[in-house]
Amino acid sequence: MRRYPRGIAKSRSHAWVPQLAPTLPLVHWYHDNKRAIEARWQSGDPARFEREIAKFWKTYTRRYLSEMRGQRSLIELLASLQRDFGVTLTLLCACPDHRICHRSLLARLIHDAPPR
Repeated sequence: MRRYPRGIAKSRSHAWVPQLAPTLPLVHWYHDNKRAIEARWQSGDPARFEREIAKFWKTYTRRYLSEMRGQRSLIELLASLQRDFGVTLTLLCACPDHRICHRSLLARLIHDAPPR
């Protein structure tokens, strides 16, 4: 999460890593485009809605992964903490659907990170 979540005391978390959140321009792009697709296709044509969301998610994935190229060492560190020391990582976000949220992409990056 780029901004610390409201209602969660900082004393309850061990680390907050905003560098792994999408940039604000990408967050705005995500919300604007997702809302536009929902407004245009969700109620009228469910099949078209699914196709448009799939295209949207493919574009978002490419853009987010591009942003994360500069965070490779941080991702590898988190992967090492999880893999080598058994640290449980909890990824938070305000997105209601984890299937189309950067959390799923980040979890995959951490899981697939090579050993250090």
